[in-house]
Amino acid sequence: MARSAAAVVRPKSLIDLWLGAQLRQLRKRRGLSLAEVSAACDVSLGMLSQIERGLSAPSLRALQALSRLYGVSIDDLLRNAGQDGGDTDGHVLRAGLHRRIDSLDRGVSKEVYTPPRSSTLDLCRAVLAPGGASGDELFVTDTHQQVGLVVRGELDLWIGQRVVRLRSGDSFCYAGNEPRRWCNPGDTETEVIWAISHSASQASAGQPPPPGAGGSSISTDQQGE
Repeated sequence: MARSAAAVVRPKSLIDLWLGAQLRQLRKRRGLSLAEVSAACDVSLGMLSQIERGLSAPSLRALQALSRLYGVSIDDLLRNAGQDGGDTDGHVLRAGLHRRIDSLDRGVSKEVYTPPRSSTLDLCRAVLAPGGASGDELFVTDTHQQVGLVVRGELDLWIGQRVVRLRSGDSFCYAGNEPRRWCNPGDTETEVIWAISHSASQASAGQPPPPGAGGSSISTDQQGE
């Protein structure tokens, strides 16, 4: 079925995507609807939906209300939004410190392997369960370009209305503003590695501060790419 341009969504940044996915999982694990969370936290239903989909960054007030409702600290929520480099001054990101979110309802586990010092390039890994997918909607981002490699399994990749089946060893690329989506059509796991480039202005808006800079990756105003 053809998909209209109105179906294309635009996440703000990797940080917003990761934080939104965590909040979505916390809500679902507690069996709460968007309307129930909206009423409990005094956040509009539309804004809450955008936050969970990575289309908007939460205000500090909203983040505090959500953390109280879900019984988790803000520090825990932000744990996956950025790490320091420990004893490596941000040039190395140790195993076990990667940002990670498991979107169980979508069958996707994602990790970002980017060391904090990298400001214009992200390295990501996704493992897709059989049927796992980015979603039913085409989406775009403000990143410059993305290059990927299918490490194992199969991947159906839509770029606009064209779909291509990729297998282990196949690589691909697209511009951030090209509508796309992807899914695992097979009966075994699929593993994909992505390299994602950003402009300097996008990096300064969407990346955590360098080690020693202080501050939080979430502000009272919306931010992102």
